[in-house]
Amino acid sequence: MSIFSRLFKIGEAKANQVVDSLEKPELMLEQAIKDKAKQIREAKKSVMSVIATERQTRALLLKEQNEKSTWEAKAQQALKSGREDLAVKALTRSQEHEQKAVQLEQTWKAQKNSVDQLKLEIVKMEDELAEFKRNKDFIIAQAKTAEVKKQIYQAKANMQNDRSADDLMARMKAKAERASFEADAAEEMAEQVTGDSLEKEFAQLGGASASADVTAKLEAMKKQLGSGS
Repeated sequence: MSIFSRLFKIGEAKANQVVDSLEKPELMLEQAIKDKAKQIREAKKSVMSVIATERQTRALLLKEQNEKSTWEAKAQQALKSGREDLAVKALTRSQEHEQKAVQLEQTWKAQKNSVDQLKLEIVKMEDELAEFKRNKDFIIAQAKTAEVKKQIYQAKANMQNDRSADDLMARMKAKAERASFEADAAEEMAEQVTGDSLEKEFAQLGGASASADVTAKLEAMKKQLGSGS
């Protein structure tokens, strides 16, 4: 995994932490996207620097190859002019440039390979960022749903653990029932204890409704008492 991929993975981990925090998912995800985009921009700058170095190496390689060819041509010119000594010197100079060209070609090929790999990493990072942007709304909705569920279950757990409301209702109910019983007892005591009991008995006697037989007997008793007098 390249350094750019590792940087991007760090950004993804931060984004996951953002979602877990759930304080303001919209704003925090936007910030995570901005951070990812910034990482890509910085990665591109690094790649551009590597590309510049690769182009510079390639330019040096071409220069050495041209110098090699130039001195070979000079060697041929010297031979045509009968100056074998100059031809030897020219070929020696040409060989020096050839050796440098061989070394530069190896360096350039390695740099070119690195540039190609880094370009692929940049493309991959941009694709991942684009996918993240497309899924942002879904992630926010999913995070909010999870938070609502969490709040519901927490409230339910708190209600199960906190029985104070139920206990208060039970105490109030028992107190109301007790007050009702006490009121009934007070009424009963008021009827049975208050006032003259003898008067209550005659009042009850006078207030009682007599049956037809009792009324007939009462009239007969009055007549009897009247005739006797």
